[in-house]
Amino acid sequence: MKTEEELLRIEERRNVKVGDGVTRRLYTDKTAYTVVARTAKTLTLQEDTATLADGWKPEFVAGGFAGHCVNNETQTYTYTPNPNAPKIKAFWSEKSGAFKIGNRMLFNGRNKFHDYNF
Repeated sequence: MKTEEELLRIEERRNVKVGDGVTRRLYTDKTAYTVVARTAKTLTLQEDTATLADGWKPEFVAGGFAGHCVNNETQTYTYTPNPNAPKIKAFWSEKSGAFKIGNRMLFNGRNKFHDYNF
């Protein structure tokens, strides 16, 4: 049985509309998209142009295989829809309670992230 909080999150993911931003997690990296079309069971997406904030640079210290980025979590981006990006489809999964591309769930909002430690 799903909790009320889980049911609310599912409804938020179900109610995404054209123009909204969504995020696809790819292991530790995240990619931001804009919803450009939708049906009851599908979303059509285009990857956003995500621009890293001015002045942000990864800071590495020795460690791991080659180094460790100590400021990885401080990255911030601005987002611009890219009407020239290829279109991809996401499909609603009742089992997951989310739109998915392959086996990866989409999350509401734009949240680009590049893991410099991976």
